[in-house]
Amino acid sequence: MFTQTESQQTASANELKHLSESELLDVLECARKLSSRDHALLLVCFTHGMRNQEVARLRLADLNWQSQEITVNRLKGSMRTVQPIVKHRGRPAMCEHSALKLWLRDRGDDPSGFVFTSKKGSDLGQRQVNRLFAKYCKLASETRVNRGDKPISESVQHIHALKHSRGTSLAERGVNPYRIKLILGHASLSSTERYLHGSQKQAWADAQRVSMEIA
Repeated sequence: MFTQTESQQTASANELKHLSESELLDVLECARKLSSRDHALLLVCFTHGMRNQEVARLRLADLNWQSQEITVNRLKGSMRTVQPIVKHRGRPAMCEHSALKLWLRDRGDDPSGFVFTSKKGSDLGQRQVNRLFAKYCKLASETRVNRGDKPISESVQHIHALKHSRGTSLAERGVNPYRIKLILGHASLSSTERYLHGSQKQAWADAQRVSMEIA
């Protein structure tokens, strides 16, 4: 049986595969029931559209509890962004603030400077992060099948699908493309445009053309 390499899995995940809202909630609920660390990691990754390396390298110093903000140091030429630590009342699985607080309490006095650490106290590798996400996708799939819903496709069981899920969710809600760009840390709007529907792309292109004519 052919097994994809890590780079092949990433390339495949980069094809804008994403989770539906119900699939995302099922994955996060499964993680929340089993591990405060895993739940916080996956939720932070989704909320800020982070790559596996970026969330694995997130440091305690990147969390500013006084201003309630998180600094995301992005890779691959993307923008460094400072964003709010999100609170979500009424839906615990989506409350980043509570998830992080719970994990940091459970984490205790671990001397590591990284937010997410292994059971041995070391930082997590990107392959570990990918395996964690795939694990919860499988558990969520079983839950969905047991209640009569469709399972989560294996094609989205790579953590980069969380970044695409965030971008797709924002676009479907009609969020301004420039704001999506900032949330995902894209250096160029051309990266953001992948998430937009045809009508949105045309509207955005028209707006850009008008702006250039005014200038």
